[in-house]
Formats: sequence, structure tokens, C-alpha cells
Amino acid sequence: MDDYLAARPEQTAAVSVLEKDFIPGPESGMVVVSLSNASTVTYIQAAVTDGLPHWVVTFEPRSEGFDLDAAGVAQLSSDLATIAGLCDYLQQRTDAAMHASSGGGAETATLA
Repeated sequence: MDDYLAARPEQTAAVSVLEKDFIPGPESGMVVVSLSNASTVTYIQAAVTDGLPHWVVTFEPRSEGFDLDAAGVAQLSSDLATIAGLCDYLQQRTDAAMHASSGGGAETATLA
């Protein structure tokens, strides 16, 4: 994450990484992303399916709706584009780590 955020300093305040073990072996983390104008808890984490890691975005449920004007919707759209880009970046890094450790499989790859 350090290299991702170094290239995008404007996103540093909105992104934080929490340590979390998903399965025995890999080093991974949960990436929490703060939305500018919505209090929805949003995070990116690795899920392992059939032994292969893939990054997914989770939006926690909200107890209430919220209203946004056009500018607010545009900002939310920008936030979602940031989350999508970060999720794609993490998947590319994971895929590269998996490829580099082709003899070790998912158990030895570093996810984040």
C-alpha cells in the first residue's frame, strides 16, 4: 500500500490498512476506505476461493438512507472509482505475487 499511496498522496487520509489473517499462511490486510460524504463502512479484503485469492469490496449495511445533491453524487462516484482502482491494483499485485511464487501456490503468496 505504501507505493500506491505514495503515488496518490491525496488519498492517504481516506485509506488505512488493518492487519488481518484470512487463512493460515498468507500475510494480508483489510483496506478501509472512507467515503467523502457517506458514513457507509467500506473495505477491501482478500477472499480465497478454490485456493486463489481475489480482492472484493464490501459495503456494510446502513440503518438509514441518505440524500445527496448532484455535487454529492459526483463526489460519491469519484470515491467509488478510487475504490475500484485500488481493488484492481491490489488484485494485480496479488496476481504478480502468485506468478512469482508459481512453485509455492496461494499459501506462500503475499496478498498486500
